[in-house]
Amino acid sequence: MKKPEIEELKKQDIYVQSDTIFSANARVLQNKWRIKHNYKMGKYPPMKKNYGNVLDNSFAKKTKNNFLTDEIKILVEQEIEKSKSSGALIDQNRMYCNLLSSQPLCFNIFGELKLNLNLATLLFKKIFPNIVDKIINIEFEYSPGRKKDKYLNDGTAFDVFVEYLKDNKKGFLGIEVKYAESLREETLRKADKNYKNIYKEITENCNMFEDNSVDNLRKPPFAQIWRDHLLSIVLKNEYTMGYFVFLYPSENTECKNGIYEYKKYLKKDHNLIELYLEDIINELKLIIHDDWVKELSLRYLGK
Repeated sequence: MKKPEIEELKKQDIYVQSDTIFSANARVLQNKWRIKHNYKMGKYPPMKKNYGNVLDNSFAKKTKNNFLTDEIKILVEQEIEKSKSSGALIDQNRMYCNLLSSQPLCFNIFGELKLNLNLATLLFKKIFPNIVDKIINIEFEYSPGRKKDKYLNDGTAFDVFVEYLKDNKKGFLGIEVKYAESLREETLRKADKNYKNIYKEITENCNMFEDNSVDNLRKPPFAQIWRDHLLSIVLKNEYTMGYFVFLYPSENTECKNGIYEYKKYLKKDHNLIELYLEDIINELKLIIHDDWVKELSLRYLGK
């Protein structure tokens, strides 16, 4: 994969200087999808100009066309309403308008699965045959207790949380979903501000991390991965088994390199699983031939 020419990106109204190779190509892909459906281009706050990977605000919020089925659109509305009381962090502009955002991607993959747990079971049994027997629940932007000491005392949450049964025992998959992110979205200053002593305590007592890892893990590009992983470790005490799943496109080299380096701080016995976006979409295509799955593949994989 190589970066598109700057002039071509500018011509399509999708040039962003800070884009990585993958995010530039992903922006092209989302713009093509928008043009295919003749969806109106929009501005994205705080930007003052139109971007090809952004839907017009009023159009997007009215039609909810960032989502692939009517059922997912209804689910998104319900989740946004639920977030008002639960404290879940759902940015409505990103959710409705930004085609490139990983937040709508979560719903476009897992929304129909939440509504059809039999389909979810078929998929997860194919991907994790030694882990899952039956899917029993799927949640979005999930934390068992935001701001509670027991759960890191912060706002850390899984993008998607999947509960399952294995041999009639209950387990979970806490999933962090990345698409075009570089893992540098959180600056060193912000990561340092977000740091809490409880992270160090869990890291040093769980027997999953190498000694003296904290000083490195608390910095980008590891800090957010680390917090989500720690939440899975804490929550594991309440289930028979539990895993932290890091889901991303295989060609996103920033995510690939970031998780590769992160794993150097883990001991052999840990609960982290890598999963490629292509793998989950391709498995879905084998299981079900609905239009939304074809559209999911075309939009995010380009095929």
